[in-house]
Amino acid sequence: MGVKDLAENSRAWEVRVPPAELKRPHEVQEVLRRDPVPPAPTLLEKSDYDLGTAPLDVERYISKEFHAREVDKLWSKAWQYAVWTHDIPNPGDVHVYRIVDRSVLIVRQPDLSLKAFVNSCLHRGTELCKSDAHRAQLRCPYHGFTWSLQGELKWVPSQWDFPQVTPEKYKLPQVRVDEWNGFIFINFDENAVPLKEYMGGMYAQWGGEHPQGAWDFRSKYKAVHLNRIINCNWKVCMEGFLESLHVLATHPQVATMVADSSAQYDVYPNEPHFSRYHALTGIASSMTHSVPTDQEILDSFTASYLPEHRNTDFGKLREGETARMAFGRLARDAYGTRLGVDVSKLPDAELIDGTQYLLFPNFAPWPSLLNPIVYRFRPLNNDPDWSIWETMFFLPFEGDRPPSCKIIDVGPHESFEDYNAMGALDKILQQDAIQLPLVQRGLKASSVKQVTLSQYQEARIRHYNQTLDEYLKR
Repeated sequence: MGVKDLAENSRAWEVRVPPAELKRPHEVQEVLRRDPVPPAPTLLEKSDYDLGTAPLDVERYISKEFHAREVDKLWSKAWQYAVWTHDIPNPGDVHVYRIVDRSVLIVRQPDLSLKAFVNSCLHRGTELCKSDAHRAQLRCPYHGFTWSLQGELKWVPSQWDFPQVTPEKYKLPQVRVDEWNGFIFINFDENAVPLKEYMGGMYAQWGGEHPQGAWDFRSKYKAVHLNRIINCNWKVCMEGFLESLHVLATHPQVATMVADSSAQYDVYPNEPHFSRYHALTGIASSMTHSVPTDQEILDSFTASYLPEHRNTDFGKLREGETARMAFGRLARDAYGTRLGVDVSKLPDAELIDGTQYLLFPNFAPWPSLLNPIVYRFRPLNNDPDWSIWETMFFLPFEGDRPPSCKIIDVGPHESFEDYNAMGALDKILQQDAIQLPLVQRGLKASSVKQVTLSQYQEARIRHYNQTLDEYLKR
């Protein structure tokens, strides 16, 4: 490419620069109150806060010392999602959960209750289980020391030679375990507050003991579980999903149907362990180069999410209908047919929007049918430069519960699109997967050694980092 070509390319880019956005173009509350089927009352509320604009130090993403402090102060103290309850439905089902160097067995008991044990033989430390399994007892594969599912010592090889090993002294050490909405959590801190107290206001926002509609995960099954290894810090990975500011640049195909910079972000001054956002669909980004018509917005939606209605009469706007109203109409028809469930009374916000919660430190469920996602982000081993990014889909069903899907391991150099497991989200998540390692490399290359966050749209990132800092002070 010559100098002339470079100059022409530069001018072309100048022409394509999006318009300046000088104020938030839409209020989520106003849009939700106009929906034909109103949302859950909690979505008709928004929080009031100002967390400031102070920068973050890049060391929290790249430093081995910072990572070591997280291991000591965070992962040993916080409640963390370990396994979906229906992945271990039967007595003797065992799930192995690992975080950094720790390993835990979550065991379904004969009475269907749960116990969690440190996954380490009390003889010479061998992991009792290396992967998920079904067991009648917990037997060390190295020398055969054996415990019951309740953690009681049952058998010792050459017992005469271990006079110090008694059933009273050699019970398997337990780890705290609790369950909410079908999700099983563990905590290594025996003095931690109960899970529901830890969740704070999030527990009530989800309906307490009885979540309804899209908020009720116990009425869903796990249809997709992708496990991706990615070359970035776990917080870099998670931050990519706490805001929609990146939509226009990273997901331009989505910007035609998502009001990216109009998303509502809720954090609460007295609630350190959760935050949320709500992103509207059916309204285009105000930063697109040209304003699409409602029919063009609808065409983008059907092309990506509802191909069965693309270029059909049913997929055309009706008189007096907005693109958002059409989204709800088409989605009710498509998802009802695909899933064989009645979604006719589901609020538009739960059907077509993106509502995402973060339960500190790393668990992100979405009560949404368009985006039926649960994310989990963890460090990989003891390396601050690598993480495990898990994406799970939970779908409603009628009749007998379908079995949970098998986990698909996606390598760091593979594409989500190769697996064709999530429909339109395959492309979206692959676009994120391309960006996130660039963030990690850029943080290491930074000369200013700080991260600049927006005051509002990235407030959730600032909020959880403030909570993290409080843990590190303890």
